[in-house]
Amino acid sequence: MYRDVCIVSACEITREGLGNILKSEGFGLIGSYGAISELEELEFESGFFIVLDGVETDDQPQAVREIKGRFDSAPVVVLTERFDFNAMLECFHSGAQGYIVRSMKAQPLTTSLRLAAMGERVLPPDLVDVFEHQAFTPIVRTSEQSDEDVNRAKLSPRELDVLCCLMAGYSNKVIARKLTVCEATIKVHVKAILRKLNVHNRTQAAIWASSRGLSDVEMTA
Repeated sequence: MYRDVCIVSACEITREGLGNILKSEGFGLIGSYGAISELEELEFESGFFIVLDGVETDDQPQAVREIKGRFDSAPVVVLTERFDFNAMLECFHSGAQGYIVRSMKAQPLTTSLRLAAMGERVLPPDLVDVFEHQAFTPIVRTSEQSDEDVNRAKLSPRELDVLCCLMAGYSNKVIARKLTVCEATIKVHVKAILRKLNVHNRTQAAIWASSRGLSDVEMTA
């Protein structure tokens, strides 16, 4: 288990408060910094984990990648103001060990951080709500039926590209960067995809595509 912790947060009050809570729970606070850039010149011994707080939802995955690029062996736990399913997926894809919504009380928070320090992946309770509101119906389709479903949806080549990115859990900002278009254009594509697939949100669209055999790396030329 990792006993030492480093906190990265732009909010000084958060750094002070969280640091005191963690120290009272037996963790060793080896650093408290206002920005990831402040970590660049630091040399820590192995055996610590990093708590990342106060980063905008769309920027969280990139922040995780930056930290892992500097401290590859250090687990990174993201503290977020609000739960975002796609941001969570991309954070874990980027190497995060945990994704925790800050609204939880101190004891559950420290318990979650302790689990992350032990090498467990920590998911937010909000994830249960996402699945509770999904209508999951086991569907067995032949390859021909799946192809017919995809063709019947009449998605444009660009909409298929966006759908594949949704399957990968990318945010609109990341998709726009990958496809070299503006974010507003991606929002239009997502809205059209949801309408054509007759689904209510991005998660349902990704499930629809996965059940028809589409791959999150299947991009049009």
